[in-house]
Amino acid sequence: MQTNFTILQRLHSILSHTNISRRLCTSHGSQLKRLVLISKSKSIFHNLALEEWMYENKDFADVEYLLLWKNRPTVVFGRHQNPWLEANVSLATKYGVDISRRSSGGGTVYHDEGNLNLSFLTSRARYNRKANLNLVVDALTARWDLDLTVNDRDDIMLEKFYKVSGTAAKLGRVQSYHHFTLLVDVDQQKLLQCLTSVMQGADSKATRSSPASVRNLIERAPDMTFESLVEVIGQNFLHKNNEQVNSENYRWIDPVNEEDYPGISEIVARLESWQWVYGKTPAFSIFRAFVGHFNSKPCTLKISITVEKGNLTSLIMEVDRMCDDLQDLMETMQKYYLSNLNSPSLTRENIENLQTGFELYVLAESGSNETVFVQWVSNSIKSCFSFL
Repeated sequence: MQTNFTILQRLHSILSHTNISRRLCTSHGSQLKRLVLISKSKSIFHNLALEEWMYENKDFADVEYLLLWKNRPTVVFGRHQNPWLEANVSLATKYGVDISRRSSGGGTVYHDEGNLNLSFLTSRARYNRKANLNLVVDALTARWDLDLTVNDRDDIMLEKFYKVSGTAAKLGRVQSYHHFTLLVDVDQQKLLQCLTSVMQGADSKATRSSPASVRNLIERAPDMTFESLVEVIGQNFLHKNNEQVNSENYRWIDPVNEEDYPGISEIVARLESWQWVYGKTPAFSIFRAFVGHFNSKPCTLKISITVEKGNLTSLIMEVDRMCDDLQDLMETMQKYYLSNLNSPSLTRENIENLQTGFELYVLAESGSNETVFVQWVSNSIKSCFSFL
């Protein structure tokens, strides 16, 4: 009896293990589905919101997604970056370029309608950025005569020198997405202008971007378009899973349709908010020194600024010993900031209002012969915030 019972136990164990193996095989093999979604929107906030909504609400255990889109002109920086240190925010704003922060890490990039954005959304267990990049390279080189490779930094390189794709990812416990760009026909002059920061004297632990030489793919493939890229990459994504393109697995979508994606408008509002775009900036400081001449002798003004969560938290001024006769006036100036600096958000309007109040207060407290010095100090402070 004991022997028969033992045999039955072993048989049950074998059958159970076989069933588990079959379920695992089904889950990660024949039943795995792939869907290609192409966004109809050109808003970076809509498209990043859709990506985030899917990451939070979809189950990637048995379905993998490829999300494709293009944006109107946009500067996009990583979650842990300083926008003012990475880009010329004031110039970009003047051009009408959107400024956005994404939830993934990585460096700052410039998008316009000559740029293709791709996001591979899958389970953490199947996350494989090299496979995603090579899938795209294979699709492009099969259609066009291009010398494309993936380097050790997971950048797609044209002719082994020009960077045509920047990559970033978000990895959760069970979910993940890997997204990157393709430079197709981007306005490179505007890209350079928007990604050249004018901030001086900054000290920050924020992630810095790595500059690289870039080139548009259209220079080597003149017939390349957004539509043709979507077609060849989307088909390759499906064919790699032995799926044929049809209306069920290859669809154009409205990313802010509340019926399809309930609650997505709230995500869009958060991504557009000043608190997300600028308030998530890691703490940083600015130190600048300015030299002037007063009372027939040189004078060095040192200005130290601290910013936390996008708010101006301190501004300290001091002059060297050569300007001892101006110390009382400096104390008056510093008193203004100690009394009126209530951690304003770092915006051009707030700083201009703060400086207007500064000039009115200090000029009222100083003598007429000190007006030139006061104006010099005020202009020096304004120069520290010229990046806004």
